[in-house]
Amino acid sequence: MNLKEIAQAAGVSQSTVTMVLHDRKGVGAATKERVGAMLEANGYTIKRQAPAISSPEPKKVIFIKYKRHSLMVDGNPEYISRLMDEVEQCCNKAGYELVFKVANAETLPDVFEKVNNEPFEGSILLGTEFSNEDRPLLKDVRKPIVIIDNDLVKLSVTSVSTHTWNSMRGKVEYLLRRGHKRIGYIRNARPTSICTECFRGYLNAMESYGLQAHDEYVYDVEPTFDGAYKSMKKLLAQGIDLPSALVSNSDCLALGAMKALQEYGIRVPKNVSIIGGDNIASCTMHSPQLTTCDAHPCEIGKWAVKLLQEQIENPAGPVIRLRVETTIIERESVCDYSDCIPFQK
Repeated sequence: MNLKEIAQAAGVSQSTVTMVLHDRKGVGAATKERVGAMLEANGYTIKRQAPAISSPEPKKVIFIKYKRHSLMVDGNPEYISRLMDEVEQCCNKAGYELVFKVANAETLPDVFEKVNNEPFEGSILLGTEFSNEDRPLLKDVRKPIVIIDNDLVKLSVTSVSTHTWNSMRGKVEYLLRRGHKRIGYIRNARPTSICTECFRGYLNAMESYGLQAHDEYVYDVEPTFDGAYKSMKKLLAQGIDLPSALVSNSDCLALGAMKALQEYGIRVPKNVSIIGGDNIASCTMHSPQLTTCDAHPCEIGKWAVKLLQEQIENPAGPVIRLRVETTIIERESVCDYSDCIPFQK
């Protein structure tokens, strides 16, 4: 019997017979068994398909973008994006699916509860805006975690960040080599623990070289480019005095302050030298181009994934606190003190 005759004998369409012959889906089990027996009885070999091998579910890691006030995280998007992109690339290479989640102090415990109860291997927490007051939020973490962009020195938790203390010390030493001794500080008016550590590094460096860190040379500004610009404009309108050089742990703060100084008629670096702290692309889009430090966000992202993977594979391993040293990037916003003309109010 040919296929048409088998179809007539079985009381089904010829297409149904063809589907059974090729072991395709869409035919009921009873019909499939009956038609299959008739095909084999007439010398046909059913082309049985190999059972589908279900691919294993990818292992998942969650990246938590923590926002306390969002000004530093959203106000410095380039640096944060470079961190996140590197984490995602390294997770993909390691075979992890990366899930992104935004959280604040109110929602972070719920996120950790989700991580604890669902098939996540671990988490990477962006700690840029994490402060010492937020430490209790970590008490319910039960799976591997790495915190990046904040070393949280008072917590026994694995972290990867820039060595903020050494970075600030390096900036002060750089300015000293250029002849500056009156060195001021552009400070985040909404400090996180990492901002506090930066400022302590500045104070320590000044003290260790026998220099006085004058309170009147510390300028509190809002932690965004626009916020720093407006804050510095207000300070200048109040008639503040200025040192010969200023340091900051953020390019956004340094660039915003520099714009306000220039609008006020203060020349950078002729009247005041400025050095920033992230090496974002905007540093080269201003005049003068900003001297800064490369904080190596891609290295931070890469090591965060490595350390998380080590924790996943060896949960009993030690807590590791890795600090990445920064590199001075010389551009145009710093001059030698011998070439400086101090600003006169």
